[in-house]
Amino acid sequence: MPSDDAGKAVKKLFAVTPICYGHCKTPCRFEFRDDSMVVQVCPDRYVSRIVAYGSRVDPDKLERTLRGLARGLEVERSDIRVASRYAWDLGLKREKDDLVVRLAYWTQSYRRTKNENVDRAALFLCMNKDHFFMQPLNSRNSLCPNCGLRFRRSH
Repeated sequence: MPSDDAGKAVKKLFAVTPICYGHCKTPCRFEFRDDSMVVQVCPDRYVSRIVAYGSRVDPDKLERTLRGLARGLEVERSDIRVASRYAWDLGLKREKDDLVVRLAYWTQSYRRTKNENVDRAALFLCMNKDHFFMQPLNSRNSLCPNCGLRFRRSH
C-alpha cells in the first residue's frame, strides 16, 4: 500500500477536534511531528496521546521512542495499543476493503503507570514544539525549562 495513502488516511482520521482527557477537558489539536507520528496536545501543551502510523507499526519502537522523550516518563509495553484501519472503516470507496493504515498509540491518561495525584508528573510538549518535558499535571508552564530560562533571560 502506498505510504501517501496512509498519510492521507491519518490526516482524515485526525481532522477532528478531540477533547483533552486526563488534564483539562478543553479542545485539543493534533500536531504532525513527522510523516509517521502525531501528537495530541491541549492549549496548555499537555500531551494526551501520541500515535505512530504507517503501513506497518512497531509497538516496541514506539515504546522506546516514548521512553526517550523525557526523563521520568514511565511507559510500559502494555500501555501501547495497536489498531488497523481498513478502506471500509475510513469510508473509502475501493474495489477491496484492504488495509489502509496501522496505528500504534499511547494515551497518557489510560496508561497503567498513571496515578490520580494532581501533582503527578505528566508529559508536555514545549510551546516551541521542539522538546517534550515532564512537569506536575496541574502546572501551567507551556515552555520547557530550557526555553523558559531563555525567555526569562531575554525579558
